[in-house]
Amino acid sequence: MIEIDLAPAVAVVTGGARGIGETTCKTLARAGAAVAVVDLSGGGAARVADEISADGGKALAIEMDIAAPDSVRAGVQDIRAKLGSVGILVNNAAATDPSVVKSFAETTPDVAQRIVDVTFMGTMNITRELMADIVEAQGRIINIISDSARTGDRGVAVYAAAKAALMGLTKSIAKEIGRSGATVNGVSPGTTVTPSSSAWFDSTGGPERLLKSYPLGRLGEPSDIANAVLFFASPLSSWITGQILSVSGGYTMV
Repeated sequence: MIEIDLAPAVAVVTGGARGIGETTCKTLARAGAAVAVVDLSGGGAARVADEISADGGKALAIEMDIAAPDSVRAGVQDIRAKLGSVGILVNNAAATDPSVVKSFAETTPDVAQRIVDVTFMGTMNITRELMADIVEAQGRIINIISDSARTGDRGVAVYAAAKAALMGLTKSIAKEIGRSGATVNGVSPGTTVTPSSSAWFDSTGGPERLLKSYPLGRLGEPSDIANAVLFFASPLSSWITGQILSVSGGYTMV
């Protein structure tokens, strides 16, 4: 059995307070990384960091609004001061419409702007701030995309578009920094069961209806996504860059 050991790497995970982000934080910590749990919810980040510490791992809670460059700058300075230079960045944080599913025509400009500001601009903000660390460490950037960006989905047009922009960003940065030995890849989840997914299930007729579209016969769990992130964060993926891996139970085969 192959053991993945990320020690002594420092990993930053945005949107780390719940769902896929929380499970990713705990998965990377169990593999030996010191993890900065970054989230707009300081309390949520602190809870996850405390649970990692109680499990024998090393973690730091950072309250940050990735859409605000000053907040990103201050948070990154805190991470470097307390954990050291960063070698792994997982861009998981995203924003959606508060009503979850709404047609493009009904999506107001302010809601659309917030989705883009967090999902796309926020990812660019923290990636730019940590780029020098990643290059120096020959590190890893893993962007959480969405299969809605690859196939389109009714009711989430702006979110899907922002995630599609991340695919272009992933490939472009991979080409820019590849000569350093650093890699940039994307993990693209299908429908995943998280605390925030119940409203999505309701809008689409429930999980039973969704299951009909999944060849493997089940929806995703946060651990499915976190394990793919772990692979890209590890030396096992050292000759893979600029790729988007669909983790979707066969829903998307492109």
